[in-house]
Amino acid sequence: MKNKNEQFADMQQRREKILEMIREDGTVTVKMLTAAFGLTEATIRTDLRNLQKEGYVQRYHGGATLSTGKQNTGALLLERQTHLDEKQAIGRLAAQHIENGDTVIFDSGTTTTAIAQQIGHIRKLSVVTTAVNIALMLGGEPGINILLTGGTFKFPTLSTSGEKAASFFENVLAEKLFLATACISPRLGLSFPSETDIKVKSAMIRSARTVYVVADSSKIDKVSMFALPCDWSNIHYLITDNGITPESVAAFEALGVNVLVAGG
Repeated sequence: MKNKNEQFADMQQRREKILEMIREDGTVTVKMLTAAFGLTEATIRTDLRNLQKEGYVQRYHGGATLSTGKQNTGALLLERQTHLDEKQAIGRLAAQHIENGDTVIFDSGTTTTAIAQQIGHIRKLSVVTTAVNIALMLGGEPGINILLTGGTFKFPTLSTSGEKAASFFENVLAEKLFLATACISPRLGLSFPSETDIKVKSAMIRSARTVYVVADSSKIDKVSMFALPCDWSNIHYLITDNGITPESVAAFEALGVNVLVAGG
């Protein structure tokens, strides 16, 4: 039996995971969380009350939603505004791999948005994306054709998700995919705080000839709750920043992944 310190640590870790799920999807239900953690509804409601007291979420009957949702969506702001300098460096490097005439898939997120901000040199491009903000950013650019997937809107990532978004990619053939991830580990692969985008990301990978995972170094050698079922042979490049260790570079390259370091 765990002592009080261990129980407290488990509780804090669980609440952090719940908050990560809400930051990914925008909302959760008590029923969803009890199934994910195997706990009672009373325990989950206590967790949500605590997160509300700390100002992270707003509770509603049967669940909770992110407290910053309305203002961020109205301002077209992504929820995860961290490591921005590293993401900008990754964006500049990744943009160099996009050529005139390409058909490119952009995943949603701050790092892929940083890539989209750097493609002013492209005069002819087809972009397929789940990211509403990227579609709006590039939609007025001459020579850029935008295909925006359908599906359920997720306001923290300003993106579409679900079965409809995944099925959109069934007939898509793209030269390049720029794929975001929450965590990436040579041993455990790509993982995410929520399973809502797993099918979409898998469909993106199947549609692309070359797959670039874009992730700042804070996400490397970390693991989240839900794994992406993907063989390393499907991942061709990892583009990251110079915070990655030489040991991690060697581990990824041993798996056949080409590691490109921005600013290194």
